[in-house]
Amino acid sequence: MQIVSDSNHTSVAEFIFLGFPGVRQAPQLIGVTFLIIYLLTLLGNLFILYVIKKEEKLQTPMYIIICNLALSDLIYSTVISPKLIQSYLLDLNAIQFHVCFIQMYFLHFAGSVDSFMMLVMAIDRYVSICFPLRYPALITNKNAQILCTVAWILAAISPLPAVSFSAILPYCGPNKINHLYCEHGNVARLACTDTTFNRFLSVIIACLVLIVPFLIILLSYLNIIITVLKIASSESRKKAFYTCSTQLIVISIFFIPRLFVYIALVIGFYMPDVARVSLGVIYCLLPPLANPVIYSFRTKEIKQGMISFLSLYTYSTTL
Repeated sequence: MQIVSDSNHTSVAEFIFLGFPGVRQAPQLIGVTFLIIYLLTLLGNLFILYVIKKEEKLQTPMYIIICNLALSDLIYSTVISPKLIQSYLLDLNAIQFHVCFIQMYFLHFAGSVDSFMMLVMAIDRYVSICFPLRYPALITNKNAQILCTVAWILAAISPLPAVSFSAILPYCGPNKINHLYCEHGNVARLACTDTTFNRFLSVIIACLVLIVPFLIILLSYLNIIITVLKIASSESRKKAFYTCSTQLIVISIFFIPRLFVYIALVIGFYMPDVARVSLGVIYCLLPPLANPVIYSFRTKEIKQGMISFLSLYTYSTTL
C-alpha cells in the first residue's frame, strides 16, 4: 500500500480494486469481454446519435430525449469501462486517490442523468397519451430540450455533496475497494473516522435521484395504462402499448437492479460479494449496451433510419 505522510496525518495515495472475489483464472478473457462490451456500447450509442441527427423526421421531442439518453450512456460507459479493461487485461488494479473521486463524481453524475432522463421520457409519454390534443403545445422541441437541460444540471449538482464530503475524509488504510470502480459507499467506508453523516447524506441523495423519479415514473405509467385501456380503437391501443412497452423495458433495465441493491443495503440484507459486484457491473454496463439495441429494433422510425443508412452505405461501397 502506497502512503503519503505529512506533519498532520498519514493517508493512502491510491486505492486497489479487488474485483470479482474468487476469480483467479483467465482474467484476460474477462478483460476482452469488457472491451467488446465497451466497443459495442460506443458503436450503438454513436449510431443512435448519428441516425437521429441525420433523419429530419426524427427531430421530435421523444428523439431529442433519446439523444440525450444516448449521450449520457456514452459518458456512463466511458467513466467505468476503460478502468475495468485495464484491471483485467493489463492487471493494473490501482487508481490514484484523487482520480478515484473524479471517477466517483462522473459515475454518479452519469447515473443521475439517466435517472432524470427516464423521468423526462415518462413525462413525454404521459402527456402524449393522456393529453394528446395538448401535446403539440406542451411538449415542443424547445421544451423537450429545456427539460433535458434541467436534467443535466440537476445531475451535475446532485453528486457534489456526497463526493465532496467523502473526499475530505481521512483515509489511513486499508485502501482496498471491494468493487471494480469507485462507488461512493464502498470508498467512504474505508475512511478511518465515523461516516454516519456521509451514509445519511448518500441515502438522502439516492432517494432524490433514484427513488423519487422511479415513483413518479411508476405513477405516470399507471395513468398511461388506465388511459390506454379506455381507448376505443384497438389499433390505437396496440400502438400506444407498443410505444410504452419500449420505454418500460429501458426503464426496468435501469431501475430494477439499482433498486434491488439499494433496498438490500438499507434493510441490511446479506449479499455475497461476488453477487454485489456482479450486480454493480450489470446495472452500470447493461443499460448503455442494451438501450441502442432496444430503440433500434423496437422503434419504427429509428429502424427505418438504420435501414436507410445501411442501404446507402452498401450502395456507396459497391461503386
